[in-house]
Amino acid sequence: MEADSPPMIVRGVAFKACHGTSWIFGTVAICLMAIAVYQAQLIRSLHQQLTSNGSEVIALKQSNALIGLRLTTLEAKDVAYGSARIIVAWDPHMFRGVITQQNLPVPPAGHDYQLWVLDPKAEAPISAGLIQADTASRGFSIGPIKTNGPGFAVSLEPSGGQSTPTGAILFAVAPEE
Repeated sequence: MEADSPPMIVRGVAFKACHGTSWIFGTVAICLMAIAVYQAQLIRSLHQQLTSNGSEVIALKQSNALIGLRLTTLEAKDVAYGSARIIVAWDPHMFRGVITQQNLPVPPAGHDYQLWVLDPKAEAPISAGLIQADTASRGFSIGPIKTNGPGFAVSLEPSGGQSTPTGAILFAVAPEE
């Protein structure tokens, strides 16, 4: 008969292996390690899928923004500005746009050109800032408005601009209905 093997001590607890059953502990340990490795690979795979899906979502949002982009040419309301061209690219989802101008003369001394967003549901035109005659284009953004197709206007205001239009409207396009 074989001599008894010494007890195995794990964290202060003595375990005595029964003859012929010691292989079970090794097998359980190997299975647990295999499950842990599989779980780690699964987590890594899911993380990669989420990362790639996130970049796809961003790309889709950017392409959808282009679908809703509205290009509008403002009409000159004064014949003295007939050779000037003003175009607004408007993103109705982000409430921002870009104004591009060409051949806009330098404003008279003491005056600035000011861009206005025309929302029929707002109490007054919304200032989108000043326009520099020597700058071909610039971006602008405003707070949320209630219409997807606002109108735009450019007025001649005292230097520094105004909170509401007080000067002559030189260019305009009506809101979409």
